[in-house]
Amino acid sequence: MTLEEIKNEVLGNIKEFVTDKAKDIAMNWLKNTALPYVKEIATAFIVELKNSAANETGWVKFRDLIFLPVLIGGGIWIIEKVLNMLVVDEEVEH
Repeated sequence: MTLEEIKNEVLGNIKEFVTDKAKDIAMNWLKNTALPYVKEIATAFIVELKNSAANETGWVKFRDLIFLPVLIGGGIWIIEKVLNMLVVDEEVEH
């Protein structure tokens, strides 16, 4: 089976793949797996932006010291808050 045939098969039966369970799995993966990695990378990126701002002046300094760190941090904060509202963590039974 070719990739084109697989794609056509999935698209032809997409309703079977978009289930509540699939959506829950996707949202849990975003919250518990992807988001921690994105936050770690963003934190390192913001640190380097602020380090590079020490050698800059004017609008470039503003960009590196304030604008981009606030934009990145704020975006991740919003995504995390929305995911926390949308994802119902399953309680682990002991």
